[in-house]
Amino acid sequence: MDLNSVDVVILTWNDEPSMLDTAIRSALGSVGVEVSVHVVDNGSEPAPLLAEDLQTDPRVRLIRSERNLGVARGRNLGIASGHNPYVLLLDSDAELRPDCARRLLDAVRTPVPGDVSFSAPVYAGQRPEESAGMAPTLRLKMARALNRRGDYQPVAVDGEPTWEIDFAIGACQLFERSAWESIGGIDETYFYGPEDVDFCLRLKKSGRRLVQVAGAECVHPPRRRHKNLLTVRGAQHGVAVARHLWRHRGGV
Repeated sequence: MDLNSVDVVILTWNDEPSMLDTAIRSALGSVGVEVSVHVVDNGSEPAPLLAEDLQTDPRVRLIRSERNLGVARGRNLGIASGHNPYVLLLDSDAELRPDCARRLLDAVRTPVPGDVSFSAPVYAGQRPEESAGMAPTLRLKMARALNRRGDYQPVAVDGEPTWEIDFAIGACQLFERSAWESIGGIDETYFYGPEDVDFCLRLKKSGRRLVQVAGAECVHPPRRRHKNLLTVRGAQHGVAVARHLWRHRGGV
C-alpha cells in the first residue's frame, strides 16, 4: 500500500467542460503525491467528453451513471472505485494549487497527539472561517439569519500551521479511506446538502480529529449564503438542513 497515493474524486453534473477540465488537470498537477482521478458523471445530458489526452491518461477514470444519484451517493460511488489509503473530494468548479494535496496529506500523516483523519484547505481570497468552523447549531443558524455571526466561527490561530475544526465544506476535503469506511461512508439519505457537514460531524463523533491547514490553498467560488426555497432543489436543501440540525442537535 502506497501511503503517498490519493484517490481524487470529482463529481460532475451538466458542468461546463472547460471548468471540469481545469479541476481534473489541477489534481493531476499535484506535486509530492501520486494521484488517481475518478470522475463521476451524475447523469449529465449530454454526457461529458474529456479531452483526448485525459481520455488516454491511465490516472483518469470516468464513471458514468444513467441518472443523478445525488451528491452523497455519487461521491460514495467514486470513492468505492478507488483503492488508495487517502481520498480527496474536489468540486468540479474547484482548482487545487500544486502543493495543496501534499500539504493536506502531510497534516493527516504527521504524528501528533490524537488521531487526525481529515484535513481541509483554505480558499484563495476567503477567510478560513468562511469554509470551516465549529458545529452548526440551530442557534447559530438563527444568528446567521439575523446577520450576526453564524455557522462560521473563527477558529484559525495566527502563526499555527493547522487548527482543529468540526466541519468543512465539501469543495475540497482529504481524509483516510479507513475513516470513511468506519462510519459507513457519506450518508446517502442526503441528496443535495448538507451531506458534507454531516460527514464531518460523524467523523468527529467517532473520535477522530479534523484540521484546517493554513498552507494548503484551493481556488473555489465563495459559498452562496442563501438558497431559493421556492425551487425544488432549494426546498430539498431546506428539508435536508432541518433534518441535519435535528440529528446533531446535541452537538459534538
